[in-house]
Amino acid sequence: MRSFILIFISALSCSISAQPRPCESPTLYVGSVSMTAADGIITSAASYSYDAHAQQIRFRNYMTVFNESITMDLLLLFKQGVMYEIDYSRLSCQKKVLESSFHPTRVPADAVFMGQVILGTMSVPGLGLLTNSWVGEIPEIQAQYMLTFTEFTCLPVSAMVFTPQTGWITFSFYNHLLGVQNPQDFVPPFFCPKAAPEEHLPKTNFLKALRPSH
Repeated sequence: MRSFILIFISALSCSISAQPRPCESPTLYVGSVSMTAADGIITSAASYSYDAHAQQIRFRNYMTVFNESITMDLLLLFKQGVMYEIDYSRLSCQKKVLESSFHPTRVPADAVFMGQVILGTMSVPGLGLLTNSWVGEIPEIQAQYMLTFTEFTCLPVSAMVFTPQTGWITFSFYNHLLGVQNPQDFVPPFFCPKAAPEEHLPKTNFLKALRPSH
């Protein structure tokens, strides 16, 4: 009987330890993301460079809203508290005060593990991707979310976010490469304003900057 109890406790411990835990993505990587919102009225495809150590993101987005195409190129420097809206076609650049704080890409600590699935197949080595899905809420903005991250390396695969103001927004992440391929992604172009009194700059945050202004 004692042996049976020891075996049961050992098996239970293995089961508990095997359950995935919330994780954080690598500090440096690049990738692409597609987004759909407003029942398909708004769609976008973007590439981005992510540097959690220096708290900076370069975000190049191509968006369609009611069949109108909008492009945006954003450089967000969270430590400096500034954001640049860049337009290479016109050699124009607008500097703004960035009011958002930096949030690393990760599964929130209070997220609830929902399940583990394999994308692709395990029948052939190398053709399956093990992923974990999580659900949770952000009460302060009345948001609900479902996140899927890879089991190994903790890279984002997909996200669904709902708020009463926006409805459901879906994200799909792909083409990730570890490390930053071009360090110049985080350097403002030569035609950007080098210095300007912050009290004279317009203010923005990341979500506000992503909204089409025309």
